[in-house]
Amino acid sequence: MKVSVVIVTRNRKDDLIRTLEAYKNQTYPDKEIVVVDNCSTDGTKETIPSLFPDVKYIWLPENFDIRSIILGVYWSSGDIIWRCDSDSFPESNQAFEQVVEILQKYPEIDIIATEDVEVRRGYQVWNWYPLKVNHENVPPDGYVSNGFCGTGAAIRRKVFETIGGFNGFGYEEYDFAARAIIAGFNIRYFPNIRTLHFASTTERDVAYRWLCTCEQFIRFTWKFFPFFRAVGRTFLVIGFQILEGIIRKLNPFVILEGILLMLTTIFKTYRTERMVAPKDKLKIITLGKSFFALQAKYFYEMFKVKFKKLFKK
Repeated sequence: MKVSVVIVTRNRKDDLIRTLEAYKNQTYPDKEIVVVDNCSTDGTKETIPSLFPDVKYIWLPENFDIRSIILGVYWSSGDIIWRCDSDSFPESNQAFEQVVEILQKYPEIDIIATEDVEVRRGYQVWNWYPLKVNHENVPPDGYVSNGFCGTGAAIRRKVFETIGGFNGFGYEEYDFAARAIIAGFNIRYFPNIRTLHFASTTERDVAYRWLCTCEQFIRFTWKFFPFFRAVGRTFLVIGFQILEGIIRKLNPFVILEGILLMLTTIFKTYRTERMVAPKDKLKIITLGKSFFALQAKYFYEMFKVKFKKLFKK
């Protein structure tokens, strides 16, 4: 089985160089690296092809955000697509060997989700998975999952060929995962496969990212959930997004823009994208956890990080 590393990047030259070096050190021999550059202006276009001549490098004249990954998949030839960011890579040089072994042994597994380790936060694990797991005794076929981190995930090519790519930036992994689950694909979480995330500080527009999340949370809600459940979930989404906007000290006009964006996205999604998940699939998509519980956990982790920084000072 061939592994194709597909990286979408923009103006992260130094991060990308470190990441490509790490992927070159993966011991699994049958691999390739494809980089799709969303119109970088920081010298990436001139530097990467000369430093890494074996990397398939595609420069785009416009920024199509994470949607560009489908072009990388098209130009790749692997049976497995390793989706990652330009600032992330596996902790172990034998990670691809482990991934291939799992997918060969368990043909029913279509997507492998990995552990996300935030390097610049003292190697803190991002506790994104909603259920309890045993890190010391991971089942050989992993844990049932409803999503994956974009910093590192193995996806069989047939998943992309069946459902397409990512639909915009912000919560895109869960939208992709939900479509995959509805299509009959299976996702498993392996916390013993760790991905190092260096969380690049470049191209981090907090207001833009918050607005993207506003849109995608509502889009996800009205795309996959039954009507009345979507209504209840919408009130929670709007409330939690306003709270996050206040915590992040966003301009009040940005918060107002986010509220209007969420309201208009309801009608747009209902009219053009609605594909309500069957009950059995919805149970997997949510893993039995309410949106309130997930957001409460998110804010708990956020405040925990803030308190740690405060006490360090």
